[in-house]
Amino acid sequence: MGGKFLLRACMISFCCSFLAFVGMSTFANAEPQTNVDYEKWSRIAMDVVKLNYPESKVSDYDYKGREEITETQAKDTFEIKVENQTRAFIARVTILFNPQTNSLLSLSIEETR
Repeated sequence: MGGKFLLRACMISFCCSFLAFVGMSTFANAEPQTNVDYEKWSRIAMDVVKLNYPESKVSDYDYKGREEITETQAKDTFEIKVENQTRAFIARVTILFNPQTNSLLSLSIEETR
């Protein structure tokens, strides 16, 4: 049990780091966006939930909004429906990022309901 959790945590960390690196190189020369653009973060949220729950059906994400924390930190929150053979629940994904560089700072997943 502990080995699988550690492997899953390492995979998620690697994927998040990779996605953050790709995002930084893609948007390094881009101007900061003033409109609410959460498409990139929704894809990352869905991918991380799929990695964390590989045997489950992942569907129906709901964008809960953005919180501007500082000039260099913003937080987007998503709720994603997860179903497997024994239960259904909502995974709340919180993504902290730098809106000036569009780089990922941290990501967390919390099961609700």
